[in-house]
Amino acid sequence: MDENNQVKRSGAMAAQAALQEIEERRLREIRRRKRRIRLAAASVVLLVLAGVSTVVTLSIQTQLDFSRKSDRSPDVLIAGFDGTVIKNVQGHYSQDVSLITFPKRLQNVFVAATDPGFYHHFGAGLSDITRIVSGDPEPGSTLTMKVARSFFEVPDTGTVRNLEELLVALWLEARFDKTTILRSYLERTYVGSGIFGVTAASRILFGVQAQNMSLHQAAVLAAAMNDPRTLNPLHFPTASAHAANIVLQEMATQKMIEPEQVSALSRTVPQLSPRISEDDYSQYVIDQVMDEVAIRVGYTSKDLRVVTSIDARLQMMAQDAVTDISNLRLKPRGADQAALLAISPDGRVRAMVGGTSYDPMSQNRAWTVRHYPGRMIKILPYYYALNENPDPAQWVPDSRKEIEGWKPVNPDRQYRGQVSLRDAFARDVNTVPVELTHKFGLGNMRDFAADVGIESRLSDDIRTVVGLDPVTLPDIARLHALSLNGGVTPRITVINSIRSSAEGQPVLYQRKTTVREKTLTDEAMLAVNSMLAGVTDPQVRLDRPFVGFGALAGRGSDAWFAGFTADLYTVVWVGNDDKSRAPAIRPDVDVASLWRLFMLDASQGFSIRSVARGTSQRLVEEDGVSDMWKRHWVDPNPPLANEP
Repeated sequence: MDENNQVKRSGAMAAQAALQEIEERRLREIRRRKRRIRLAAASVVLLVLAGVSTVVTLSIQTQLDFSRKSDRSPDVLIAGFDGTVIKNVQGHYSQDVSLITFPKRLQNVFVAATDPGFYHHFGAGLSDITRIVSGDPEPGSTLTMKVARSFFEVPDTGTVRNLEELLVALWLEARFDKTTILRSYLERTYVGSGIFGVTAASRILFGVQAQNMSLHQAAVLAAAMNDPRTLNPLHFPTASAHAANIVLQEMATQKMIEPEQVSALSRTVPQLSPRISEDDYSQYVIDQVMDEVAIRVGYTSKDLRVVTSIDARLQMMAQDAVTDISNLRLKPRGADQAALLAISPDGRVRAMVGGTSYDPMSQNRAWTVRHYPGRMIKILPYYYALNENPDPAQWVPDSRKEIEGWKPVNPDRQYRGQVSLRDAFARDVNTVPVELTHKFGLGNMRDFAADVGIESRLSDDIRTVVGLDPVTLPDIARLHALSLNGGVTPRITVINSIRSSAEGQPVLYQRKTTVREKTLTDEAMLAVNSMLAGVTDPQVRLDRPFVGFGALAGRGSDAWFAGFTADLYTVVWVGNDDKSRAPAIRPDVDVASLWRLFMLDASQGFSIRSVARGTSQRLVEEDGVSDMWKRHWVDPNPPLANEP
């Protein structure tokens, strides 16, 4: 009996062992299959990653330019729309910075200002990686990433470009030593005013060789390289000097200089000695072109040819008119400065004068300086109202009542109760634009202002629609030329194209006419033209139909006159840089005389036609007006021929 039980148990155990072995073999087979699948999947992923990496690498390589020209700085030939050479700019790009002759104490300035941890990281900081992963479009902060950015032929922003810059920065750190990367930074980084790198900047701004700069001068350049827009030492000397003082303090924190040296080295203004002289053409135009070339092309070692929209004939006329009227009428009446901007209907700048005389320390008053607009901006709520109801005879209230905490006062101190839009604009009242803004909503009006093309910041105060906030001349030009350009906001530009001077090289930048939505309806445009006709002063007189009106703003600190014919819009500003009043200036007389003198001469060669007819022809042709700028001309450089 016991033997039988033992046999049975032995058999059961054998069977169980056999089953267990079978199960183990099955599990081993499953594991082998999973390993094969994982291996195959990993191989596919690696192949895909390798393919993507190859594609990305090749894509990035096609965008990079590592070329250098150590013998000389590249030239930038600036030409008018018809090929007329305006100026050949030289020496604005630093070449072949040598860290053997550039003192270590000066090198430390740029490291402390830009990337104190430069010698200890691998090309990017954790914050840069986090920013890219999160989709933040802000550019990388390390010195190496800034160098990587400079190697891209076409400047760009955004998450994709930041990722590309990160990859290039990692490659630079793996391929080159820190000294080489720092040298590239000192050569290729933008300082402002169309200047790249320390050797060009020190010579042009300070009048010394780079190795002979003081620590504060180097700190000024280092701060400008971090923010060339707001810390350009020529235009913002106080802010630039303050930023340089902060750089010196950082150097003391990093133990690069002694703490007691900071106060001795700090200054309230930079030690500037700019080597920029006035040209036959307005140097303000040259400065603007060089700044735009820097933005659109970045650092380059190639000679460039830049075709602008400037008409050399009109540019000389504008300069002569500003000089003559300023000396004859404006300065004797207390206004030391004037600015003029003339554009064709599609926004191409044909003439620009940034001041009565050129000063490299002054900003371009016709482009970047903001002025109080007064009546010049009051047309904005009228546009909005006419889009809603295109009847310039519609009635609106004209009464002195408090609106959003302010009680508007009309210039003539008269209030008619009810008045038409046309009469309200002709009388330059304050009540109606404020009432319209209150009716449609200040938020909607500010959004509409941005759509129209006013790029200057407008405040949340309802008085902004009657000139509370300063704006630029291009802001006013975009606003007024709206009906002239078929209800579409003109894109105001100075440059038509940029390309390498070498044959066979691709165009680096080309102004393109993009299809944009109308900001004014066709019905509103007819109403606007009718309204503007009622405000034009007939005593100004041109030899053709025109629209034009003046304004006094900023409690007498800013005087304007603006208007257009069928082919040309021009806005003129007159005042003082310190915003002091010029009470003797009369916009409709003194400023109008400057506008008229220029427009009379500039209009020669245009066919005489009404503003409405010019607008109609422009809508039919779709590509601009048939005027002197559309005529064929012979260009010595054929690829740039017939650029309008």
